[in-house]
Amino acid sequence: METKTLLILLVVMIVYVLIGGAILYGIEHTNEQQTQTSASSTFFNFSGTVSSCVTTAQVRQFVQAVIQAYDEGVLVTDTDTSASQWDYASSTFFAMTAVTTIGYGNQSPATGGGKAFVCIFGLIGIPMMALILTGLGEKLDGLLKPLKDKVFINKNEKADQALKTFLLILLIFILNSLIPAAIFSAIEGWSYGDSVYYTIITLTTIGFGDFVLGTSDSDYRAPYKLLSSLWILVGLATVALILSNVQDLYKRVSLEGEKKISQKDDSEKSEDKKEDSAENKDPVKA
Repeated sequence: METKTLLILLVVMIVYVLIGGAILYGIEHTNEQQTQTSASSTFFNFSGTVSSCVTTAQVRQFVQAVIQAYDEGVLVTDTDTSASQWDYASSTFFAMTAVTTIGYGNQSPATGGGKAFVCIFGLIGIPMMALILTGLGEKLDGLLKPLKDKVFINKNEKADQALKTFLLILLIFILNSLIPAAIFSAIEGWSYGDSVYYTIITLTTIGFGDFVLGTSDSDYRAPYKLLSSLWILVGLATVALILSNVQDLYKRVSLEGEKKISQKDDSEKSEDKKEDSAENKDPVKA
C-alpha cells in the first residue's frame, strides 16, 4: 500500500471514529444519566425502607458484594445452584473467545493462576488461530469460486469483481448472521434484532458482552456452547474470506491505476523521443 493511500485511510478512520463517538454520546449519554438517577433513587429508597434492620453502609456492602460476584461470573441467588461459568463447556467456550480475540468481558479468570495461564494461552493461541482462519478462508474461497465465476459483467472487470465481492458478503451475512440469529432468538428468548446485533458483534470480534449465549442452566447447555464455538470458528473464517476478497479488489483497482499511469508516462516519453528525433533530423545552419 502506498504511503499516500495509507495516510488517507488513517485520516478517514480517525474522522470515522470521532463521528462514531459523537453519535454514541448523543444516543447513550442521556440514557446513562437517567439510569444512574433511577438506580441511586432505588438504592436510597430501599435503604430508607430497611433502615430499622440494617444500615446504609451494610446495604452498600451487600450491593458491592453482588456486583463483585457478578463480575466474577457468579449470579447471586438465594441458593448456590446458579449456572456455572467455569464448567468444562463454558471454559472451552471462553478459551475460544480468547484465541479469537472476541473477549465478551462477562467472564474472566479471577485467580492469579488463571490470569497467568490466559496470558500465555493467548500469546500462543492468537497467532495460531490467525493462521487457521486464513487457511480456512482460502479453502472456503476455493469452494465458492464456481459460484462467483457464474457472475459476469464483460464490459468492466472492476465492476465484475466488485459485484462478486458484494454478493459474497451478502451470502455470508445471510448464512452466518441472519439464519443463526433466528436460532439464537428462539433459544435465548432475545428479540430478532438483538440476535442479529449479537451475531455481528461476535463475528467482528468486538464482543461487548451485553449479550452472551448459554448463560441459563439447562440440559443442552454444554453441547449448545460447543456448537456455538464451532459457529464462531466458521464465521470468523468467512470474515477472513471477505477481507481477502476486499483486499484482492483493492489490489486489482490499484494495479490498474498504476498501469494507466505507467502507460501515460511511456506515451509521454515516446512523444518526447519523437520530438527529439525530429529536431536531430533538421541540422542547425551555421
